Amino acid sequence: MAVAFLPGTVLGQGDLDIFLTNSSSIATNAFEITYAIYYLSPVFPFPEILIGSPNRIPLNPNVGEYYASLQVPTNASIGTYHIRWSFKQFAGSPLQQVVQEWAVVSPGTTTSPIYSACVTGMIAKLRLLLRDQNPDKFYHFRPPEAEGNIGAYNQVFGQIWEDAELKEYLERGLDWWNMFPPNTCDLDTLDKLCTDKACWRTAILWEAIAHACFAMSLNWVADEFDYSIGGVSLSIEKSAKYESLKSNAESQFDKATEAKARTVKFIRGLQQPKYGIGIRSAFGPQVGRGVLSPRNFL
Repeated sequence: MAVAFLPGTVLGQGDLDIFLTNSSSIATNAFEITYAIYYLSPVFPFPEILIGSPNRIPLNPNVGEYYASLQVPTNASIGTYHIRWSFKQFAGSPLQQVVQEWAVVSPGTTTSPIYSACVTGMIAKLRLLLRDQNPDKFYHFRPPEAEGNIGAYNQVFGQIWEDAELKEYLERGLDWWNMFPPNTCDLDTLDKLCTDKACWRTAILWEAIAHACFAMSLNWVADEFDYSIGGVSLSIEKSAKYESLKSNAESQFDKATEAKARTVKFIRGLQQPKYGIGIRSAFGPQVGRGVLSPRNFL
């Protein structure tokens, strides 16, 4: 769940908001924009139930920034809600929609975190590096949306990777890191990594990025196509781009493993006798004791 509110809470700027940018990543206002609030029924098949008007008008404090100004009713049902933003970039643009998930919780609700503070922090860092920290808040107008050919069928919902997926990538990255010399298999959890070797977190994040991009390239292999008819062609191909990102991340990880081997002391010194032996003593006790002078010392 992204955000949760108590019944009676007044929502304002920074709560349920969205930021719009154009294809050049410059903040831009929409030609028109509205939002609607839905309650997600807990009964199968979990339909969305519209709450109030389907065309609420958000406030626009800054260019490209919109937020829902409303109060959660004191008698609001406890559970999951959706806010569905509907907007157009230009007058002739297709209608775009973005859905954000939020919740209403009871005042006495206390929830224990699913992951430790270290794991939660690592997931947040990985999501930030992957630019997946909050894609439903930061919407980019990009082709073909501007042309209006395919945009009407697009819908952004949530993030690309789930927390459980990113945690798995981080753990696989840590396992791969520990396989490189020297042997560091005692750091077998992310919590131990944060406690004992926090300076290695960046290397693990690079390998996790490689795993995440590889997973996305596998998804896009099944969805790619190249179609042409009547002089109009459409090509959707993204797996190679994710594969390129994966290769770049692996290159950074390889550099980190080289630094690991050079900076970690893993060779123990040879065991030496406490006292040296003399030249003469090497021929046996019958020739007398060895002379432990600097000249004859071994």
